[in-house]
Amino acid sequence: HFPPWAALCPVTSCCLHIMASRRLATTLHLLFCLADAKQMNQLLRREPSTVTEITPASITAKVATDISFTGGTNGDKVQFALDCKQLSSSGWFTIAKGKAKITLDDEAEQLKLCYQAAGKADAVEEQNGISLAVVASTSGGIVTAISPTQIVQGEAVTITLTGAAADSKAIFIPAKDDCKNAIPKVSLDLKSRGLFTVNGAGGSYKLCYQAPGGSDSVEQKPAAGAIALKVEQVLTTNEDQITVISPTAIVSNVPTVIEMTGAKEGDKVKVVNPESSSCEQEAPPDKDVGTGRASITVSGAGVYVLCYTAKGAADSVQQRGITLTVKAAGAAQNMLGRWSSKNGNLDCANLAQVPYCGSAGIAACDQSYSIQSGIGYRCFWNKAKWPPLCDVDMNTEDRGVICQSNSCGGAPSMCW
Repeated sequence: HFPPWAALCPVTSCCLHIMASRRLATTLHLLFCLADAKQMNQLLRREPSTVTEITPASITAKVATDISFTGGTNGDKVQFALDCKQLSSSGWFTIAKGKAKITLDDEAEQLKLCYQAAGKADAVEEQNGISLAVVASTSGGIVTAISPTQIVQGEAVTITLTGAAADSKAIFIPAKDDCKNAIPKVSLDLKSRGLFTVNGAGGSYKLCYQAPGGSDSVEQKPAAGAIALKVEQVLTTNEDQITVISPTAIVSNVPTVIEMTGAKEGDKVKVVNPESSSCEQEAPPDKDVGTGRASITVSGAGVYVLCYTAKGAADSVQQRGITLTVKAAGAAQNMLGRWSSKNGNLDCANLAQVPYCGSAGIAACDQSYSIQSGIGYRCFWNKAKWPPLCDVDMNTEDRGVICQSNSCGGAPSMCW
């Protein structure tokens, strides 16, 4: 079909050429419009990115770093590049359990995430809105001093790291450890301060530092010398420090010497009635048990617990499974029975008497004996406890380890 003006044009070859050219131009214009519409439609119908977030979004050059890919699938591959159309065949990393360990050699500000689904080697998709920064390695001389230089184990303390940048991270680790194996977690503010808590054993700690946006961990060793933090150990009392007491029953208001297995020099003890108080509520223990025994006087009948404080500790800890029964005046038969002879047949005349078996070393242990309530008992090296120690069983009925009457020396004899 020709336009209306074609009727005015003489039928010549020139006129026919003009009409054909205009028709071709109209057709080409229509084709271009259709192509543009198809491309626009494809853009509008583009599927959302597979990966919606990566963590962290910034790493240190030449440091292998675990990056999490939210939305990523195990077995899929990723590569960071300036252009997803120009990729390296050796630059792919495989996702496993939502993560991939990424190492990039060169610094960059915004690398695109190029994604390749498992089994689709020819299909690479750029992930929208995802980018990765790669920063330079952290220097070992950024932090020049810290304040304070000494803290107490387990206490949260604000420490200033002179020279540290805002949003950088740090951690203190034992001096013998390597910063490469540590992960700085404490973020520093605009004044180079961070809130640190060291729960490890007391001693000297080094400073591991990470510059903003980095993923490395570098020990700080300024020209003036390595940074060191002294952590003061907090001593605590073990609830199983005392394993046995003897006797386990006494008379109210009667001073009684009680032996305590596990007691050490400088430790202190106290007994408390749990029905009216507790080890935490009472004043700290004040009775010295450094010799393995203490004279205890209790007013009031009842079943008491043992509160214990190890040397150097500031706590008061109830000893597990240890109770002391206090009887009213007028002793029960089972209390008097401890003074009865057990008719031992061990001649202790050639053994060495010790105040308590724990005072004898391994070499002299089985050649020693201890007296309790007029009865002598041979010591033995107890490997069932840790650490092993020279021990005694005062509840035994084995006559072979109980001293014969009148074999302990003294006049009258110290044992019967």
